[in-house]
Amino acid sequence: MKKPLLTLQYLLSVHISALIILTVFRCILYIANMHYVNDVDDKLSLFGGAILKGVQFDNVMACYIVALPLAVLTIMSLFNKVPATAVKGFNIYFIILYTIVFAFSAADIPYFKYYFMHMGASIFNWIGFEGTAGMIFQESSYYIYFAVFIILTFLFSAMVMSIGKRLLKKQAANLTKKDYKFYIPVVILVWGLCFLGIRGTFERYPLRVGDAYFCNNSFFNQLGVNPAFYFVKSSSAFFKKNNKLAGTIDQKDAILFVQKEFNIDTKIDSNPISRLVKTEGAPKDANIIIILMESMSSENLDTEYQGNKLMPYLNDLIDKSYYFENFYSSGIHTNNGIASTLYGFPPIFDQTMMSADVDFYTGLPINLKEQGYQTLFFLTSNPQYDNMNSFLLENGFDRIFSQYDYPKEKVVNNFGVQDDYLFEYGLNKLSNIAEQKKPFLATFMTVSNHPPYVIPKQFVDAGKNDAESILRFADHSLQDFMKNAAKQEWYDNTIFVILGDHGKPSDKQPYEMCMGYNHVPLIIYSPLFDDMPKRFQQLGGQIDIFPTVMGLLNRSYINNSLGVDLFKTERPYMYFVSDSHLGCVDNNFFYIYNPANKTDALHKYRNIEEENLIQQYPNVANSMKNYSISMILTADYLVKNKLTGPNSKQ
Repeated sequence: MKKPLLTLQYLLSVHISALIILTVFRCILYIANMHYVNDVDDKLSLFGGAILKGVQFDNVMACYIVALPLAVLTIMSLFNKVPATAVKGFNIYFIILYTIVFAFSAADIPYFKYYFMHMGASIFNWIGFEGTAGMIFQESSYYIYFAVFIILTFLFSAMVMSIGKRLLKKQAANLTKKDYKFYIPVVILVWGLCFLGIRGTFERYPLRVGDAYFCNNSFFNQLGVNPAFYFVKSSSAFFKKNNKLAGTIDQKDAILFVQKEFNIDTKIDSNPISRLVKTEGAPKDANIIIILMESMSSENLDTEYQGNKLMPYLNDLIDKSYYFENFYSSGIHTNNGIASTLYGFPPIFDQTMMSADVDFYTGLPINLKEQGYQTLFFLTSNPQYDNMNSFLLENGFDRIFSQYDYPKEKVVNNFGVQDDYLFEYGLNKLSNIAEQKKPFLATFMTVSNHPPYVIPKQFVDAGKNDAESILRFADHSLQDFMKNAAKQEWYDNTIFVILGDHGKPSDKQPYEMCMGYNHVPLIIYSPLFDDMPKRFQQLGGQIDIFPTVMGLLNRSYINNSLGVDLFKTERPYMYFVSDSHLGCVDNNFFYIYNPANKTDALHKYRNIEEENLIQQYPNVANSMKNYSISMILTADYLVKNKLTGPNSKQ
């Protein structure tokens, strides 16, 4: 065998070995998430289609990796040289680069299982936060994926070293002058195939994430995407910091649309959607307690074990409160939930509001602080995580209570203390603070309903698994807090606002975007209101908490946010985002826009109907698209132009 053919055999063997390993990772991803396709009839054919798509995406990454050794070794072989040092060097090259690619595939499995999407550039928002690594390594369910990564990487490394040794042992014949007429075109052809592999397609544009979508099932569509490929594409958009919706609607038209929607005809400051909300009568000096419950989907309220609801207290509280059934989180991360709830702005996909370069917002904290309120935030963990400490202190909070304030023995993992101690500590602080005879705004951010779960012994068997048992504990912790709060003097003058910071993916997930991640409960309870209970059907979202609470307090203020008072304004739609998709709902339809593919879908979601009805109801889809995109583009304009804070007046 001639040297060029022997070299190509070596490179092809490594290439195919890598594709096999990546296919194994994809099969493990499928097995770990089979609950998403339990009700799918044609699993086998769809799985086969996803595997074929996966090989196409894996081949793109593999062709990028093989391009350098292909160019170097084939040129050397044309000169009848295949140095041992070059082969050994490229063995190490392959092992290092594929270890990185395999690491993305392994890490993506638990990430996808939790978020129902591949690991994207949003992780840059967490890198560098103290405790991130500890949080990951404390989750025992991740160990199996780490073990799989080690085993498959070791197996691949052994294969590469073996393939390289076989190459060096074989005696290859040198090329003669007449051989070049055949081998030079062969090498050029292989280079061309490698270039085609990098493009991934014969189409005009190189392979894109959207090319993985081949059916109506979101899970199988996403299964084909190579995690490293997705991360690279996501990172490119992330660092450009372009709004994913740029170009869909002219920004000026979007702002005009929002102004019309909010009935704004008078400019009061440099923020184009600022509107003065004036009230009549005396304002209430009621205390406000906002409780953001970690990963609290609305469907958690209906979860039962052995015939009993796992969250009996919350269900009982709903029957005594104002309850909004059709309420949605703005995003899918805790930082989204905190910022949107307190300040009335939606997240711009994977860009966190709590960046190190702090922007300024008004919202509840500053408005109430200016009107004599004490403002306090209680969280379980390190306050530096998600830049919470700097962001919250710069945006109206007097004091942040965190892991640094609690006894070390109460800290159970990198998420800090559990919910029961958070509430116990917070209750004592509030009782001391109330003695100053000034009303307070206190926000609690719970964490127990987030893996790694730490379940007290008495709740270990409360559900069929840890994810259910922890719901019972979270419910019990809240019940104890409310029971003990009722014994305090300040209780009768307090409004409690309880909602999810975001939800969790549902096992039944037929759509490209997981609605379960955004559909969360909103419960407003207070001894001050004598017309409870009431259930509200109208749409609402976290961005509406700021103006809604100001309305409950009967206080005048400037609303420079995207939120509305849910007791006075009825939304036609509610919109929300994941890291990669835009969703919008009314009482019947769920509209989804995928900015990467520039594709959209419309579903009747009440009965979880899977059919895409966008062709049957184009006017509905266009109306929802225009509403949701206009709102997000307007928010993006306000944030980028620093028009969100108290100093936006001209």
